[in-house]
Amino acid sequence: MRRVLFLMTSSMLFFIGALAQDQGPDIERYLARVEKGEADAVRSEISSLLSKYPNNPDVLYLQGVLTTDGTEAVRIYQSIVDNFPKSERADDALYKVYQFYYAIGLYRTAEIKLNQLKTDYPQSRYVASVVQSDTKSLPEENENPDLQQPTQGKVAQNPPALPQADKPTLPESEPSRPAVEERGQYTLQVGAFTQQVNAEKQKLFFEDLGYSVEVINKVRDSRALFVVLVGDYRAPDEAKTKGEEFKKKYNINSMTVTR
Repeated sequence: MRRVLFLMTSSMLFFIGALAQDQGPDIERYLARVEKGEADAVRSEISSLLSKYPNNPDVLYLQGVLTTDGTEAVRIYQSIVDNFPKSERADDALYKVYQFYYAIGLYRTAEIKLNQLKTDYPQSRYVASVVQSDTKSLPEENENPDLQQPTQGKVAQNPPALPQADKPTLPESEPSRPAVEERGQYTLQVGAFTQQVNAEKQKLFFEDLGYSVEVINKVRDSRALFVVLVGDYRAPDEAKTKGEEFKKKYNINSMTVTR
């Protein structure tokens, strides 16, 4: 009888332990560390987490957050949406997919992702916070949604911006930037344009607000792509806060990227 009880107890403990493992790690703790600027330290642990919790949507989401390559990160987020649509991270992942496509100028695809978010996750906190852009007024894009062979379509002739009268001006008492300043590891991508003139308009808009801006010329599928980067930030949470400010004040989406 004692042996039977012992075996039953051992089986229950094993089952409880297996169940706890299936539930995955406390991912919020890891995300909080990333927000505090400990991304490199957390990144060193991601391989172990993926090995211990394979196909766990929380761990995959953390992997996406830690992935500096935007195209690879969006693959990970999309896999969460496709394979774990009922998970708690699915709406977060889909929103990041939407942000990615909007940031690189694929507005039609971004609109599709946003509509999917509203349809599949109507209770998501992102549905209430995001303002859908008027993509119907944009020229049709010639794009391939397959990220393995990305192409860049045309974008609006004018980047999103407030009317000149509504642009806030910096206080006269605010000190100017030093002539020489150590650059932060993070910056905000506020647009990607196929025409340099549009990138320069976006650049001028943020320069008028007092921000440091640069336009980077990238080549994708033999096409020139002019990416607009704003600001220098030492931590991703600092960049994220500024990006939320851009969205609130100017209705301009952005994406945190590393230099």
